[in-house]
Amino acid sequence: MKVIAHRGACTEALENSWDAFRKAVDGQAHRIELDVHLTRDGHLAIVHDESLERTAGVNKLIADMTRSEVERTVKLTNGEPLPFLDDVFTELLPKIEFNVEVKSPGHATVEALAALIHKQSLAGKVIVSAFMEPTVASFSRDHPEIRIAFLWDKSLWWPMAFQLGPKSFMKKNAVRIFHPDAALVTPGMVRQIKLEGWEIYPYIGLRRETNREQLWSYLMTVGVDGLCTNYPREMQLWLQEALDDSNRFSSSGQLAHSKP
Repeated sequence: MKVIAHRGACTEALENSWDAFRKAVDGQAHRIELDVHLTRDGHLAIVHDESLERTAGVNKLIADMTRSEVERTVKLTNGEPLPFLDDVFTELLPKIEFNVEVKSPGHATVEALAALIHKQSLAGKVIVSAFMEPTVASFSRDHPEIRIAFLWDKSLWWPMAFQLGPKSFMKKNAVRIFHPDAALVTPGMVRQIKLEGWEIYPYIGLRRETNREQLWSYLMTVGVDGLCTNYPREMQLWLQEALDDSNRFSSSGQLAHSKP
């Protein structure tokens, strides 16, 4: 079960910052999830919101600024420069996998991200994800060599909702990775994903990971491939303890079985 650091180690450091990414690596997460928006001149800035106000105190939109303007005038609230995806790949892709969530709609973002991934010698360590169906479909159609995931947060309360909604879209567009809200995951959903030969990595929104060990245990039991968590270091330690307990149980069972 892979540990995916949501916006980096976002409970230890400012989300989507160099500090959060380095702490995710230090905490032995398997993958970092981050968000990108396209600048006015076509560069991929790492930030969740369209505006820089929440994490940098700057009431401007990334789409209205050039990279040079961002680098000259913007500091995050922790004092760091706002990171760009090419720089983060250069430093950290040799150490950890990445899940890049596309926030900017449109063909320009798809092509800018695809071009950057194609330049990476470790491109196989990158997954792209999006809620926007046109973006997911465009990646799958125009860049099938790039691993693309479909994000989903809509209610699945009506009969056949999963089959008629995300599952139908994924089959139509040859998408093989599903990223649902963890609150929507059911054993039946996971079984259907596995029958298709797909992967499933749920995510948890910020400030919503209560009773987390209970949730982690449930998701492990139903068989998800990993979790995008706000507590990557703690989850990695929990997984190691669960593995150690399992090994001890297995060893004690074997010893008992071998006694005359």
